Amino acid sequence: MSCNEKCGFSACSCLGVVISLIFGTLVAVLFALNLIPLINTVVWIVFGLAVLILLLLVLGVFLGAVTLSGALRKCLCKNALCLLTGVIGTIISAIVALSIVLNPALILVVIFTGILAFFFALMTIGLIAFIKCIICMLCSRLMNDSD
Repeated sequence: MSCNEKCGFSACSCLGVVISLIFGTLVAVLFALNLIPLINTVVWIVFGLAVLILLLLVLGVFLGAVTLSGALRKCLCKNALCLLTGVIGTIISAIVALSIVLNPALILVVIFTGILAFFFALMTIGLIAFIKCIICMLCSRLMNDSD
């Protein structure tokens, strides 16, 4: 089994969106049952991670424009839309969650928590797909150079 056969995964695939929906629903149910302690701290951490990934994505775009290697550029073209959707959705959802009182008795707050978890999962899956794409591109290039 070669590395090229595994390079087809994308965060925007049905699998990525379904996993994000399941994760968002699970987190919303757990939050509604008051089983997630320190939710404000979790929201701050998620917000910080989203901002960090956004900065790394912008840096990757600049590096992809000036490097000779096509791996970064191709993987950005393939995964940047889903990764950017996850990051921007996470940042906006986290700002909304940080601006309200996170009381699990209110259904709207539970919905916002589920939306935040959905975008966080989409962002994480997008980041994993992006890193996997770069590794597969580099792996296939090394395997082709050794032939």
